[in-house]
Amino acid sequence: MKWKLTEKQRMALLVTGITAAVYISLKYILPLVIPFLLAYWVALLVRPASRWLHKKFWLKEGLWASLLVTALSAALLVGIYYLGELFFEQLFLAARRLPVYIRYLSGWLGDLCCKCDECFGLSRGTSLEFLYDQCSKAVENAGTKAGAYVMENSMGILKGLVKSGAVFAIISIGSVLMVSSMDRIRKYRSTSVFRQEITTITGCLSRIGKAFFRTQLLIMGLTCLICGTGLYFLGNSYAVLLGVVIGLLDALPVFGTGTVFIPWIIVCVFSRRFVYAVGLSAIYILCYFLREILEAKLMGGHMGIAPLEMLISMYIGLALFGVAGFILGPFAFMVIRELVELYGERH
Repeated sequence: MKWKLTEKQRMALLVTGITAAVYISLKYILPLVIPFLLAYWVALLVRPASRWLHKKFWLKEGLWASLLVTALSAALLVGIYYLGELFFEQLFLAARRLPVYIRYLSGWLGDLCCKCDECFGLSRGTSLEFLYDQCSKAVENAGTKAGAYVMENSMGILKGLVKSGAVFAIISIGSVLMVSSMDRIRKYRSTSVFRQEITTITGCLSRIGKAFFRTQLLIMGLTCLICGTGLYFLGNSYAVLLGVVIGLLDALPVFGTGTVFIPWIIVCVFSRRFVYAVGLSAIYILCYFLREILEAKLMGGHMGIAPLEMLISMYIGLALFGVAGFILGPFAFMVIRELVELYGERH
């Protein structure tokens, strides 16, 4: 007697097979094709302008694409340069004021250690001497380890810089070549035997990319605005710079606004600057809930995922793929869902 699969067994095998295929693709194949995906997005960005210039001035579309990609790359590098210059200017300003900060910190630590000595019945200066001794050992140990780390990883850092430059060059050259080959790529996609799968995956990738970057830029902008405005009203001299830095950190899942605000609030509490600590706490709480609410709502709304499904897929992606899983988790969920619907309808 011939054994036949039930409908539930077929669906279970289908979901399992698609899930395994998506996981293997994201884990091992995606890192190899990321530069070309970025090049494709850049090509989509510059192609309308290059096509218009080609029709207007009768020069080759590839030439205009090369000029546009070069201008875009130059603008990106100039922006990075000026942001880096501003950052180091503020860093050197803080370094020049370092003796003032050290004196302030030393006086605060001295008062705190004296109170600890009185509380535990120790002789005056015992806690401060112990703290200075431990700090000196920690600084010496950190200096030794930093020197050893630089010596051991200098070649790795150099290779990383060379690799980053090569990837940047591949993306730039690839985007120019893809502008010239866009019609051929679309024709291949429309005539391929896997055209439905390609359309499904590229559609998911496009929706997720647009939703993710739109959401992150919006949240980052609001975070910079809230932090900069709040710090300005608190009388901070670096309100604009700190607002931008905190906004950029907030876009990184590993760091977030708490990396800056929590230690800052603790220091303000111990230094008896309670009003400043309350102001920082208000800014931090506002930024925290802004991200928690808007991220799941906006990304889920643009991608057709409910907020709960969004959070679950982001957590599973984080567990499977690390920090990149915040993007890959929802992407994998959407691809699996749409491929299951596609093959289920075929069946």
